[in-house]
Amino acid sequence: MAELRELQRKLDSIGALQDVVHAMRSLAAVYVRRAEATLEATRPYGQAVNTALRLVMEKAGLGIDREGAERPALGIVFASDQGLAGSFNDRVAEAAQRFPSEHGAPVRLVCIGHRGGAVLALRGLEPMLVLNAPTSLEGIKAEMPDLAARVFGAFQESGAEEIHFAYNAFESVGHSAARVRRVLPPVHEALEPGRAFRYEPILTAPPLELLDHLVEEYLFIELYQALLESHASENGARLTAMSAASSNVEDRLEEIRRQYQSVRQDTITSELMDVVSGAEALQDDGGLR
Repeated sequence: MAELRELQRKLDSIGALQDVVHAMRSLAAVYVRRAEATLEATRPYGQAVNTALRLVMEKAGLGIDREGAERPALGIVFASDQGLAGSFNDRVAEAAQRFPSEHGAPVRLVCIGHRGGAVLALRGLEPMLVLNAPTSLEGIKAEMPDLAARVFGAFQESGAEEIHFAYNAFESVGHSAARVRRVLPPVHEALEPGRAFRYEPILTAPPLELLDHLVEEYLFIELYQALLESHASENGARLTAMSAASSNVEDRLEEIRRQYQSVRQDTITSELMDVVSGAEALQDDGGLR
């Protein structure tokens, strides 16, 4: 009986764990879909800002850099504050670790997500600043102004001339790829002309006056989209991890159930044998009398 009670306790514990895993898997799936839809909804605005920025820079007589310049840079690493997401933080930390040697110039790091900051520190990359990572779409929207201000403040403090983002770019549910790309100064290929406007916008203010506002808006929307991609990728990784965990839990639950049925059957057989043995003993005792 003691063994049966222990097996029943294990069944109850694993069943409760299964409920938690199923709930986390469902929640991650909802977060992925919502982030994916929001990301798609922001793309037209991002394209409009990119096109407008290119136009204003051309009107102001400013060239648009191509990749390849070696200047001091600030790397913004988009990680997470939550676990159970597989190798999500490790992938982006590995990309951030490779970046300084590939860049060829001094690089300082800011990490959004304390778990990611810890992974970077273990790899010998101590971020100059670690920020809380929003854990929901509502959190991203609410914290965007403060995050943007602190990122820009770190950029000024670091003395860097470029800003690069390192994040897990969302590809599809459960699939993402660690990516490092330059955000400031804007890359030539990123500001494609004619993508957002049918006709060229008419400027009613001096280009240099517009430029400051557009660069600020450009950095804001780029930061927002990178947070969305990272959020979608994190929950996609968590969905994959929880699906694998659910399969393992179900296998373990089935194994314990088989053990329980076997022990229960042995217990019943043993009890029946005791009853039969007792009955036979009584019969023998009666015969002797």
